Amino acid sequence: MVWCLEAYDTELREARSREYTTSRRTADLWNLIPRIDFTDSGHGIVFQARPHRGARKPTIRRMDHATEHLARLRKEARYG
Repeated sequence: MVWCLEAYDTELREARSREYTTSRRTADLWNLIPRIDFTDSGHGIVFQARPHRGARKPTIRRMDHATEHLARLRKEARYG
């Protein structure tokens, strides 16, 4: 199964980051990345992994926030 990992802006509903994986573990960890809140508007960036079907959209570079949290979550899962 292919998973689409997206981080999107809740106000504009536009993707800020998008990539694909076949790893269920990576998809599960992606869903655990904390939301980024914008203090002035109440909107933010949400991280969502979902099963992907159909044509792939262009990949958008991963956000540093996601990279840092995925590394932390993997380490926590490994050493619990």
